[in-house]
Formats: sequence, C-alpha cells, structure tokens
Amino acid sequence: MLLWIGVGVGLVFALLIIYFYLKDAENTKRSKRYEKSIEDLNKEIYRLQKKLKTYESDLEGFKQSIKQQIYQDTRLEMKNLIDTNLHSQVMPLRSQIERLNEEYKQYKEEVEGKVFTLEDRIKEFAYTPTNPSNIDEGRIISMFKDGWSVDSIAKELRIGKGEVEFTLKFANLD
Repeated sequence: MLLWIGVGVGLVFALLIIYFYLKDAENTKRSKRYEKSIEDLNKEIYRLQKKLKTYESDLEGFKQSIKQQIYQDTRLEMKNLIDTNLHSQVMPLRSQIERLNEEYKQYKEEVEGKVFTLEDRIKEFAYTPTNPSNIDEGRIISMFKDGWSVDSIAKELRIGKGEVEFTLKFANLD
C-alpha cells in the first residue's frame, strides 16, 4: 500500500509536472505572442512616427508656400493699391502741375513782353544828352532866372544835376 501510495504520489507528482510543463508551454506561447504583438506595435509606432515626420515636413513646406503666396498676394495688392493711388491722386496733381507750368510760361512771356515795352518807353523818355552842346543852355539860364531850383530844372529837362550846375557856373549864375 505504501507502494501504491508512493506510485499514486509519484503519479500525481508526474501529472503535476506534466500539468506545469503544459502550462509553461502555453505561457511561453502566450509570451511569444505578446512579444510578437509588442514588436509589431513598436514597428507600427516607428512607421507612424516616420509618417508623422513626413507630414510635419510637408506641413512646414505647405506653410512656407502659403506664406510665400500671401507675401506675393500682399505685395501685388500693395502694388495695385499704390498704382491705383498713383493714378487717382498723383496723376491729377501732375496734370495740375503741368497746367500751372504752362500758365507760368505764358505769364513769364507776358511779363517779359511788358518789361521790354516799358524799357523801350523809358529809353524814349529818359534820353539825357551827355554832350553839353546838345543842352539848351538858354533854357536852363531862363528857368533859373524865373526861380526854378537846380533840382527841378534837372528833372524837367531830364538832364543831370551836375550839368545844370556846370551850365549855371559857366554863365556866372551860381
């Protein structure tokens, strides 16, 4: 009986070893499946990170192209705005400046014509003979005797004051 108990304990012990062996094999298979799943997940994470980096670089490139497009559009808009303002505000000013310039030229020509006319008239009226033989000495003497001053005689006859005084000295009428 002891033998039977020993065989029974041995058999139970053998069954326990087989049971633990089978459980260990099953746990090993399960571990290997978990390891494979984890490895597959790591590979998938790596692929996703790589895709994410690609998307980020694509997004950065897209941002740069959008910024460039906005810059170009803004620059074009500003140029159009400046051109519009140039044509709407500066061009009328330019035409007004040209019109004023033409008016100035006409006015200048008109004034120059008047100046030349006045110069000619002044030359006609302001002719003063410098040669004493052309001076009417008798008239100077008679005006002086009538009470005219030297200054008024010079103005009236349009001759220099010195010439009137010279003529009066020559006639001994100081």
